[in-house]
Amino acid sequence: MSNITANDHRKVVHMGDEARAATTQVDLLLAGGWLITMNSRREIYRDGAVAVAGSKIVAVGARSEIIERYRARRTIDTSSMVTTPGLVNGHRHLLCCPKGAMPEGGQTLSALREFIYPCFASLTAEQMHTYALHATAEMIRFGTTSFEEPGCNHLDAVLEALAHSGIRCRVGPWTWDQRGAAGDTDLPDWLALDTDAALERLRRGIDTVRAFGNPLIRDAVTIEGVGTCSDELTLGAAKLAQESDSLFVLHKATSEREVALELEAFGERPLQHMHSIGALNEHVLLNHMTSLEDFEVDLVAESGARISQNPSSALKLAKGTTQTGKWPELLAAGVPMALGTDAENVSNHQDICRSMQLAALLPRDARRDPAAVSAEQALEMATVTGAKALRLDDVTGAIEVGKEADITCFSTDDFDWRPLHNPVANLVYGATGHSAHTVIVAGQLLLDAKRLTRVDEGELRQAVQKIDEQVLATIGIEPLPAWPVL
Repeated sequence: MSNITANDHRKVVHMGDEARAATTQVDLLLAGGWLITMNSRREIYRDGAVAVAGSKIVAVGARSEIIERYRARRTIDTSSMVTTPGLVNGHRHLLCCPKGAMPEGGQTLSALREFIYPCFASLTAEQMHTYALHATAEMIRFGTTSFEEPGCNHLDAVLEALAHSGIRCRVGPWTWDQRGAAGDTDLPDWLALDTDAALERLRRGIDTVRAFGNPLIRDAVTIEGVGTCSDELTLGAAKLAQESDSLFVLHKATSEREVALELEAFGERPLQHMHSIGALNEHVLLNHMTSLEDFEVDLVAESGARISQNPSSALKLAKGTTQTGKWPELLAAGVPMALGTDAENVSNHQDICRSMQLAALLPRDARRDPAAVSAEQALEMATVTGAKALRLDDVTGAIEVGKEADITCFSTDDFDWRPLHNPVANLVYGATGHSAHTVIVAGQLLLDAKRLTRVDEGELRQAVQKIDEQVLATIGIEPLPAWPVL
């Protein structure tokens, strides 16, 4: 290996020392087709293969060399597929609302207080368990292997559902003290906590997740933000995440309305104020961030904070992402950024492929610059830098030896993929998650030939439909189209 020149590096079979013997037994081989590794050199194989033993990737390289050196208990023919690292969803609520039921015309603050929070408040532990199973099933079906949950209720029930799903994630308890710049008007009594109780809830959340002991599930320090949390809670949560080596997650700079409220209350913009109170650091994940000034980009970059941008929910709630977002500047500053899909009624899908397309194209139109965000940058946000944003990059985000086997294989047997010349372009601009064929997390097949392996899809959909109807009856909303229903 030491005699290989730089010009030869694409021919190298990357494998661990323990796997160099001929015809080594492994558990799984993915053999053939385009292989986009997202490793540090961003190598792409035209005819690649991946060997998996247990939960780990043990070899990556040209198909001809890998199949000569390894035999597997199961080999999946990926010759007509494009294989990538498993997709990362940086912002996906498990605490849900009935899909398609939110009244039209709401923006961030009004939608939250008039529909979303009342839905959250009505859910029981059993309903949360079912919602969590459904949400994770949808993500897996569309190619997602890792995600961040920005605050849920009934944490014990959610952990059981997450473990059953097999997905990788970060999760923590929904927390607020209702003492933020937006005031407490129209906020429900649900989970009404003072600041000390809120901080204790966050500490217990970390302890609960860690005691659960599932290596795929990591803790997060999750507060709502969006003008609902005091400075004391925000700073306390930031310090807790640092002290516990966790991830502090909140919604921030989500709209110009939030900016106006914080300017009125503090004389500073939301991100600026967070920096002023000392709550911005490398353990922070900021969700949405659609309303920024240039100097705030510098504050984020200098602090080491991370971001999940959620383009489809930004469009649905008219957040102004193309007017006041700073996505090209944040990328140029090296801020680790993920893509998210948010929740049922502010995105209405959980397809990171669709998020990639928007993340690549919206900034181009906003700046009238066709190079504002590239297809490659969009794919990075959905994989390797998305994992970094969630502080999961020690185990996932790339297909390389030693990483956990979190992998998605896309079938190319349809119009959105063919003709196929540049797989990155086809994936980012044309494909959807419906083309996900095989999804693997930690070496376990969660989607096999487009079928989920751990849940009955039909039964799950029926259960969620029933819960939705119960929730809508509780909050007094009957969602119907604007046109006559006969």
